[in-house]
Amino acid sequence: MKALLIVAHGSRRKEANNEFVALVKKIRKKSKEEYDFVEHAFLELCEPSLFSAAGRMVSQGADQIYVFPFFLNSGNHVARDIPEIVYQLMQNYPECDIRLLPSLGKLEGMENWVIRQIQANVPRELPVS
Repeated sequence: MKALLIVAHGSRRKEANNEFVALVKKIRKKSKEEYDFVEHAFLELCEPSLFSAAGRMVSQGADQIYVFPFFLNSGNHVARDIPEIVYQLMQNYPECDIRLLPSLGKLEGMENWVIRQIQANVPRELPVS
């Protein structure tokens, strides 16, 4: 069974975490054909952790897990922490093919998406004062 595990930093602000969880729910609905599981995890400050979410997926039958870091920049979490956790998960669950995907900010064509979103959200005409 194929799984997608989307990991965000986590926030002390409950609304920020709820926003991320809601986004993952939308992704789950739109990717039912591709993945048997689509779940969220947090790196810090709240649950579920990357370890617990991946463990739950394996216990539910996942034999492939793709970990997607929902981070824009390659800071320490993306460059070091998440790869280390994924490596540990691979050691803990050798029966499962666990792969780390590029982070959000490294996705091909991200600059085009950003430009389209800016253009779609900038008013066409300046308000008259």
